[in-house]
Amino acid sequence: MLGTYNKISIGIINLGFNNIFSILNSLKNIGYKVKFIELSQKKIQADILLLPGVGSFPRAMNFLKKNHLNDKINTFNERKKLIFGICLGMQLFFDNSEEFGYTKGLGLISGSVKKLDKNLIKKPNIGWFPTNIKRNFLTKFNFSKEIFYFIHSLYCKPVDKNNIVATTVINKFSFCSIVKYKNILGCQFHPEKSGEKGIMLLKSLKKFI
Repeated sequence: MLGTYNKISIGIINLGFNNIFSILNSLKNIGYKVKFIELSQKKIQADILLLPGVGSFPRAMNFLKKNHLNDKINTFNERKKLIFGICLGMQLFFDNSEEFGYTKGLGLISGSVKKLDKNLIKKPNIGWFPTNIKRNFLTKFNFSKEIFYFIHSLYCKPVDKNNIVATTVINKFSFCSIVKYKNILGCQFHPEKSGEKGIMLLKSLKKFI
């Protein structure tokens, strides 16, 4: 693990249609070295790769494939470096999504992205909701149950439930709010919009490298 934040570089993939300045400013305020991944780069150079979180799954995957970023992400993943996804970024890790039909994802985590049940949860699901974090991750996140800001209409369903680090329950419906598989970490909520605890989670990223 690197000692201080200013020694850790985070490369952000700009999908071209999402608002990434909140996460950019949050990471910079913490002290990380933050940069956008240039499309012309042959290889992603960073300690942490971040996929941000607003937009549609099909459009995002089209952008990644069109610019050969899916191949670069796979190469980065083979180096076992941390890949962190927020909301849509987390969903892109999975095999497929049913948003606007059927679209293949990056396939980094076995599972699929499903529509929220409109009979149980108003869509889109917007607001502050609690998370329940597995005990073995408490030392990394320093909290077991906190309220974070969500805005989404779909949720991730990993094949292996052991990959689910945290869940959120709304109207008795439980869904994955943090996923972890090897060097891949994702959250369904927006830490950059979740106040002090969200910033605490972003600070915890260095514990995973």
